[in-house]
Amino acid sequence: MDSGIIVSIVTATLNERGNVLEYIDRVRKAQGKIPYEIVVVDDNSTDGTIELLERIEYDEPALRKIVNDHREGLLKSNLKGLKASKGRIKIVMDADLQHPPEVLGNIVKNMERGTDCTVMSRFVNGGTLSKRDAYRTSATSLAIGLCHVFVPQTRSLKDPISGFFAIGDRVNVPYERLFTCFGDRRGYKVLVPIIANNTDKKFAEMPYYFNNRIWGESKIGKENLLIPRYLTELSRYHSLFKESVS
Repeated sequence: MDSGIIVSIVTATLNERGNVLEYIDRVRKAQGKIPYEIVVVDDNSTDGTIELLERIEYDEPALRKIVNDHREGLLKSNLKGLKASKGRIKIVMDADLQHPPEVLGNIVKNMERGTDCTVMSRFVNGGTLSKRDAYRTSATSLAIGLCHVFVPQTRSLKDPISGFFAIGDRVNVPYERLFTCFGDRRGYKVLVPIIANNTDKKFAEMPYYFNNRIWGESKIGKENLLIPRYLTELSRYHSLFKESVS
């Protein structure tokens, strides 16, 4: 049955109490009259984010809340949100306001031109990063380079590890394969397996300005053993999708 929803905006939250109200307000203003929903998957926050969402959800008919009963990580939280969403265009973005909601209209327009996946990129012409230290800049470049090596299907994209992207209804997200592969382990980069599993689809990159986080701290940056975890994640994608390499 058709829900009437055109755009689903999926976001995974973890201790984002100071950002989530502004995030929802800016999404609402950006969407205008387009029928939409905001699917928030909270990864068992402990700072009051869940309680805040519970207080506002009755006054926000577009808001749908899913709460993990234990920490599952960014990958599985975003996969849960995508699987539960009803829109024919699904947009994944962060709630920390580093991804500006004001560009949502441009993303939808690009998707309606026939693009299967629109990747919001920091590294195509017109894309910019807010001021970052040399370590984080180098780490991002290294992460992209490793992604290109381990998952060659991503090499046509300059920002395949972007956490800000849209997919249309022709894109096949291999939910069960990913849930089974990762088990109780955490993953981070939901776009990478989507690219690898849809090599016959039309991808496009659009520039955006990646803002600095104003409130709170990066959760990925505080992960223990982040680099080994990331390499293990890429190795899993390499094994899962090696048959699709042309």
